[in-house]
Order: sequence, then C-alpha cells, then structure tokens
Amino acid sequence: MMYRAGIACALLGAGLCLAAPARSDETAQVAQKPASAPASSVVVDIRSDRIVLLDITRVGQRLIAVGERGFTLVSDDDGKTWKGVQTPVTRQLTGLAFKDDKVGIAVGHGGSFVRTEDGGNTWALVTVDEAGLDSILGITHIAGDHFIAYGAFGLYFDSQDAGRTWQRGTVLSEDFDRHISRVIAVGSSLLLVAESGTLARSDDGGATWIALTSPYAGSYFGALAVKDGSVLAFGMRGNVFRSLDLGTTWQKVETGTTVSFMSGRQLADGRVMLVGNSGLIGESADGGQSFVLHTATPGKGFAALLENPGGSILFAGESGITPLDPAWLESR
Repeated sequence: MMYRAGIACALLGAGLCLAAPARSDETAQVAQKPASAPASSVVVDIRSDRIVLLDITRVGQRLIAVGERGFTLVSDDDGKTWKGVQTPVTRQLTGLAFKDDKVGIAVGHGGSFVRTEDGGNTWALVTVDEAGLDSILGITHIAGDHFIAYGAFGLYFDSQDAGRTWQRGTVLSEDFDRHISRVIAVGSSLLLVAESGTLARSDDGGATWIALTSPYAGSYFGALAVKDGSVLAFGMRGNVFRSLDLGTTWQKVETGTTVSFMSGRQLADGRVMLVGNSGLIGESADGGQSFVLHTATPGKGFAALLENPGGSILFAGESGITPLDPAWLESR
C-alpha cells in the first residue's frame, strides 16, 4: 500500500508535515513506545503561544489542550493563564475526549493513548498493541464508558471501559485503508469522514458501517452536527457540504476560498464557526448554508476552537492558544 501523507501534511499546512502518519513497518527512525507506567505528571514551563496545539476542550471549569511532543496545557481561568503538563509519551497528541470532569483520553502519533482520572493533572500510558506506531488522529466519547479512536490507514478502536482497554474494529471492509479524520455523533447515529471522499454512517454505535455517496473525491478533515438537524462535512480546498438527511444526500456550500477547513463548532448564539489553515475563520449565521470569511492575525493555521461562557473564543493551532474577542468579528 502506498504511503500517503494525507491528513497530517494538509493539517495546518506544511508546518505539521513532521508529524505525518508513519506506517508501522517504517519505524527504523521512530522512537519506540514507552513501557506502561503508573499515572505521572511533570509540570513544565511552556508559553501558550509557542507550542503547536491540535485540540482543545472544556472539562468542568478547566480547559485542556493537547499538542506537540506529548504536552498538554491546562487552564483554570478560562484561558487567561496556562500551565504545561508532560504526559508519558513524547509524540504529537492530536485529540482528546472526556466522559466527565475527571476521566478522559488523549491520542496521538506513534500509536499513543494516554488516560487521566483527575481532570488532566496526571496521565497514564495505555498500551494498544494493535495500533503499532501508526497515528491516531482523533477520539470521540459516545456515551457512558464508550469511546472510539481512529486514525491513519483505517485504524479504528472501540473501548467500553472508559479507555482502559481497546478493541480493533472494522470500518466498511477488512481492507479499508483511508485515513479517518473525524467521527461525530448525530443523534443516535455516528458519521465518519475520511480522506479520498470517504463518508460512512453507523446506526449501531460503530459496530457496523454503511458507505455514503460522497459529492466530493477529496479529503474531509472534519464534520459538525448543527442544532437545526443538519450536518456539515468539510475539508480540503475550502470544500463544505451540508446534509439534511444524515448524509444520504449533500448540498455544496459555496465558501469562496480554497484554503482548507480543519474543525468547527456551533456557538452559544447559534452561529456556526469553521477554522482552518492560514488563520481562516468561516462564520455562518444560517446554520452553515453560507459563510462570511475572516483571516486572523498572524495568519497561522487553526486546528480547533472553543467558546468560553462569556462569549470569548479560543483557537488552538500553530501559534498555540489564540484568544479572539467577539467584537473583532463584528468589526470586520
């Protein structure tokens, strides 16, 4: 099977090509995964604007972001100040998900899985042998103790015990080898987006998947369930598609850009916001049917965003944490 940089090199542009998924049989120059160890925490001094971050979430009153070299950043004051916490891995962390304000899992390159039971103060390594040293690109909390993780070359894992153990699953077929970018919950179903125009849906919690007809042959990098019942799938070259029937049919949304969208979120006031490479922000006031584009200074890529209770927005990306006052958008 031909090696494909796919998601990793497109993610935030060339700046993250160093973290491209590696085949498990191409690991001569890749550090081995550390042995299992008890939960540990090393607090480090890291500037929040000098680290590449790929995901951010709120856990109770705490914000947690993950990124390069196995570091997490935590903030207990809505992102005003941050402290760094080193996890037991040193490879890039790409995503995290929590079941409550204590128990969560972060995943990343080199088959990395780390788990916390204290809201991110300490992290323990979880060894998943079948992941090898390939890249895990995302993780989703389904319900209760159910999590799924997914990534390069069709990797798909299921956990029914809050991330303590993981079982390898199959998406579409045994030889499915597309990089899986994102899996989201849409009501009682799951929607999967991947490279090469791959779309799939599961109506049984991920046990089985059905292929959806894609309106686009390029890579999808993200998906978003909107409160009006629609779903957005987005990715390479500014492509955004909208579905009103759980992905059975799709309508193209004209965005006027060829810059890739990487992540999205619906804000408390109903606006949909997508972010991507080169500081791109797409803002929609009609549930994703149309977008107004903005470019944030300094123009480096965004991988994820989070809205604080007061309405301020934080972006995670190539410049670490970038705060944005809503008034900035209103003035554009």
